[in-house]
Amino acid sequence: MHRRKLLSWLPVVAPILVLFILAGCGGSTDEQQVIKKYFDASRMRDQTTLANIATVPFRPQEEGTIQRYSVVSVGEAQRRTLRIKELNAAFEAAKKQDDEFTKKKNNYQDANIEAIDRVLRAERENKPLRGKDLDVQKAWVKWREDTAAVSKKASETRKAASDERSIAELSVYDARDPINLADYDGELVTKDVTISATVKSPDNQSAQKQLVVTLHRAEVKGAAGARLGRWLVTGIK
Repeated sequence: MHRRKLLSWLPVVAPILVLFILAGCGGSTDEQQVIKKYFDASRMRDQTTLANIATVPFRPQEEGTIQRYSVVSVGEAQRRTLRIKELNAAFEAAKKQDDEFTKKKNNYQDANIEAIDRVLRAERENKPLRGKDLDVQKAWVKWREDTAAVSKKASETRKAASDERSIAELSVYDARDPINLADYDGELVTKDVTISATVKSPDNQSAQKQLVVTLHRAEVKGAAGARLGRWLVTGIK
């Protein structure tokens, strides 16, 4: 009697048990799918696929190949606001400052070209200067120092804007429906997945290694609607 009661529960319990087993094995999440695709493409040296799903390489000739792996843990998703608009504005401001500074510097150079030539010649020949030429030398040294500082700021803000945009653009890219991220707001999601991998080295030696794979995904919204980007492999350590 008791046996019949127990067996009567099996049709209900079995699917639940299957779900628990799949959950314990990690299932087949979007994150795990992109990691598998990444290691498969790395092993096959499929650069086209890698260019669409990753920003970092895993070079077989240097780091070996992943023979198999299992997921140890999946970290909590970390979110931060995308700063594309902010960093683009900072770059435009720095570029404007650079352009205005260059114009002023060129005006000074044009007005003092002969004296500057004498200053540069004296510097090459390690000769002392006096009078107006000495004043021009001091001014020209300051112009050169300021040029380096202004150019560095423009370069740094350009790189910051480019770095912020590149991951998000790759994540949401769709050739059938391209968008301009400058018109969107959103978040950049980061997640770390720890795996235990069998790595075959370039000299055919196998070793078990624990790796942390960092993933990013952009989630944006604008007047044209929302878009959920795909996961990208952005780091391995």
